[in-house]
Amino acid sequence: MTTHLVQRARLVRAGAVSAVAALVVLACHTLDVTQPDIIQPGNLQGPAALPTIRAGAIGDFTASYSASGAQGSSGTTEGQVLTSGLLSDELINTETFPDRINVDRRFVEINGATMANVFRNLSKARRSTEVAAANFRKLSPDTTLDSGLSEMLSLSGFAYVMFAENYCNGVPVSNVDPSGNLVFGSPLTNVQLLDTAINRFTQALGAASALQSAASKTQFTAMANVGLARANLDLGQFTAANTAAATVATSFSYVVTHDLNTTRQNNGVFKGTFTFKRYGMADKEGTNGFPYISVVDPRTPIYRPAGSGGLGFDGATPQMDQLRYFDEKASVTVATGLEARLIQAEAALQAGDTVGMYNILDTLRAHPPAYILAGIPASPATAPTPVAPMAALPGTGNAVDNLFGERARWLWLTAHRLSDLRRLIRQYGRATESVFPTGNYFKQGLVYATDVNFPVPIDEQNNPNFQQCLDRAP
Repeated sequence: MTTHLVQRARLVRAGAVSAVAALVVLACHTLDVTQPDIIQPGNLQGPAALPTIRAGAIGDFTASYSASGAQGSSGTTEGQVLTSGLLSDELINTETFPDRINVDRRFVEINGATMANVFRNLSKARRSTEVAAANFRKLSPDTTLDSGLSEMLSLSGFAYVMFAENYCNGVPVSNVDPSGNLVFGSPLTNVQLLDTAINRFTQALGAASALQSAASKTQFTAMANVGLARANLDLGQFTAANTAAATVATSFSYVVTHDLNTTRQNNGVFKGTFTFKRYGMADKEGTNGFPYISVVDPRTPIYRPAGSGGLGFDGATPQMDQLRYFDEKASVTVATGLEARLIQAEAALQAGDTVGMYNILDTLRAHPPAYILAGIPASPATAPTPVAPMAALPGTGNAVDNLFGERARWLWLTAHRLSDLRRLIRQYGRATESVFPTGNYFKQGLVYATDVNFPVPIDEQNNPNFQQCLDRAP
């Protein structure tokens, strides 16, 4: 059976509870369940079910994005943040599992269990958010009072964006018919995935514009516009990206939250780095990687624990930990006004206005958004605080390098870096091996291979409409 099948109306204890903890409006917890129990399908058929359906969809999205600690005491369930960071130059492998070593050295096998699970979870999130949106249309007594429709449409849009940004050209999208039967989907090109995302974000804008609450209207209009801007940026439609981004306040942020109630609710980036030491922070990986450690910056706080904690799970690789996600409860941004400004800066660069680009970047440095936190590089003993103001950029050197360097810092560990490396090749003419880690790999006498994205896992060969990746190009 294909990996896209989502069991309808079956929210068991872990999924329902983690989803409730993940629900965020205006960056606040809005639901809390202290005594969870199994939710019966019959309870998910009327308007009263919408909060649970919404929470379940957010929980699925969160698990696919920032991951969880659901594997128990020895591992984490990866999401797009960890795996895309590993294939790019944000993270390195600090343990022994072959699947992750292969991802880190740019040799992703279609039969790897780890990446099959990551693909499956993103597929589930895509389907879950779309089903939730359909339920809001069907069951909500008044969508002008309930922001759920706009929110679900935007989250489904972000799922399509991550498929386009991180996977090969040709991802199948399957669905379930009204009777619950699986309908195999055909592969969609990256352009088709992004067009679908734009469609979802456009619908989300329409739903947000109808909201009576001014605060909700502002919040979910901004969320959809960040998604629109990001998808258009990926397509190279810089004017359209700038138009959408310009409407978003820098102070805006939409985050997914994590909690301690169950391991599925834990922040998977924290668990994968701090707790299980499977992933470490990279520095100039493969000669071409970004200097995340050797050039100290408050936006990318990194430190090495003392004693045995200073080695990865493999007992040999130096373990450099991140301090952006400070504990199991740390929230993770999905869409922000900061990203909108970075997109506007790139649109200015594309228009030949480097002065405008630097003005935007320097304004961000002078007034860092409060939702971007910095740790204490020497120790994790102090909780993160907002990034302090920074000096303006020198304004010298290659403007493209400077822009993408700022993106690397501001958007660190939010599943943007792999797409940025691919865009440097696709939109800026950079040679692949000048962008991605290359040369001798640091483990087991291996070398870096040539992958720049993830293939569709072997499970999908059960889909008669599927053929493996139309291409693996950036």
